[in-house]
Amino acid sequence: MKVGMMLGFEKSINTITNIASEAERAGIHSLYTVDAGRSATITAAAVINVTRSAKVGTYIVNAYAREPWMTGIEARDLNEISEGRFVLGVGTGNLHFNDLYMGIDSSKPLAKMRDFMEIVSTVVSSKAREPVRYQGKAHRIRWRATWEPATASLPVYLSASGPKMVHLAGEVSDGVGVGIMSSVEFVRDIVRPNARLGAEAAGRNPDALAFPVAATVSINNDAELARDATRASICKLFHPIPHPYYDSQLRQLGHEEFADQAAQLMPQGRLREAMALVPDNVIDTMTITGSVDECAARIRDYEGIADEVILARTAQRGEAAGMAAYENLFELIDQVSG
Repeated sequence: MKVGMMLGFEKSINTITNIASEAERAGIHSLYTVDAGRSATITAAAVINVTRSAKVGTYIVNAYAREPWMTGIEARDLNEISEGRFVLGVGTGNLHFNDLYMGIDSSKPLAKMRDFMEIVSTVVSSKAREPVRYQGKAHRIRWRATWEPATASLPVYLSASGPKMVHLAGEVSDGVGVGIMSSVEFVRDIVRPNARLGAEAAGRNPDALAFPVAATVSINNDAELARDATRASICKLFHPIPHPYYDSQLRQLGHEEFADQAAQLMPQGRLREAMALVPDNVIDTMTITGSVDECAARIRDYEGIADEVILARTAQRGEAAGMAAYENLFELIDQVSG
């Protein structure tokens, strides 16, 4: 099973690079950075600098905060300095970032993302002096690359959760990025068939699509503490407003009642009340929670369903400071990568 790890929420870039180095020593397959509190591309460059074999990618860069041409240029550069180890993951961001932080209307993403992905996918692989032309509803480009790309191709994934975006991802991307609360059932029965239909509709090979899956991972030898940390993590996805991707996933899997409850309680700051309502089935099927051995078994549930599982670590109450907090995670990586 290929196992990756999500980075970017740590207190310093130095901490991020230390974790990346240790994770590579433990056998990690891939390391992903995010556009959140930090720039995904800048932190990816730092991670590339301290690693030698692991794939390094973005999961994700926010298309509403970036232009497609510059996104493609940055991906080309990151692929060059990593000697072909880079993977570009793109997504729409969410209302927290787009509306609350930047004041950007992202309510009609499909046309934008079609244009964005078409341009980026062409830019990352374009040869020197080869004309690149595209005119879409949201974006256009008229450009020629100055240098040859470091590799003939560079994977570009589109993050998707809702049915229309998943279908589009199948049409225009190399892989469908799913996360961070995606059950085996959600990926196997909902995402994969829909994306494959999108690929077929576009005349593309559906078997060529990759399905990386990011997962909330809560590791603790005390089972109830692990589950409590997961409950808090899930509920915080609804504050200060519900995160549309995870609200959608819960509803698609039949958890409308809890989604309604969390959407009402969390904007009011009523975390403990919301935590008490998280269904056990959500924890058991939509997250990876428990001891190292239990988490390893859950990761293996995705064998044959996901191409890799990307671990998004959940902090534990009273955990050790610094790198010591990651020891269980490194142990898990070593166990499932061995």
